[in-house]
Amino acid sequence: MGGPYSELEYLILAMVQNGVASGYAMRKELGRMRGGRWSSESGSVYRVLRRLQKEGLVDESRKAGVRNRERTEYELTAQGQTLLHAWIAFPPDRAEFHYLVDPIRTRSYFLDFLEPADQVRVIKSWISINRGEIQGLQKEMEHLEFANSLELCAHQNLLYLMQARHTWLRAMLNCAKGRAPVAPKASRSPVGLKV
Repeated sequence: MGGPYSELEYLILAMVQNGVASGYAMRKELGRMRGGRWSSESGSVYRVLRRLQKEGLVDESRKAGVRNRERTEYELTAQGQTLLHAWIAFPPDRAEFHYLVDPIRTRSYFLDFLEPADQVRVIKSWISINRGEIQGLQKEMEHLEFANSLELCAHQNLLYLMQARHTWLRAMLNCAKGRAPVAPKASRSPVGLKV
């Protein structure tokens, strides 16, 4: 086997294992998923599938669909299953735990380029959009069917991150208005760990 493999490559292996077997279905699933840092463009997905096939991690299982519009479906090889299991079972590199992408945070570093009134306006718009995202995700989760409680917990991660972002944005708004930020009270986190 080659390697190293990207998160997208592991994600595609996991989707194949989960029955999302064609590139088209994978693109649809990636487009539906929230919070990722991978591309669902056809070039990305099909390039990954070709690499995984070349590496002996997936094989073509069948052609499906109508003539001239057939899609290739894939299945994991024994090597692919072994690699996928290792990715899931072993913790990521410690540096991965530091990788929390948030484009709002990146922009916030440069808010001082704006006039104070514009800073407040921008932060309020972020709060409004984030609130809408929280509400949308909550509604979405009410209608999703989860295979098991661990899948539900994994999906809840996005909700917790959005809620934490909301708390942070409220503190940032206080700063922009010239008020001291209020430190959050010590509490129990959603997973029961002391913060």
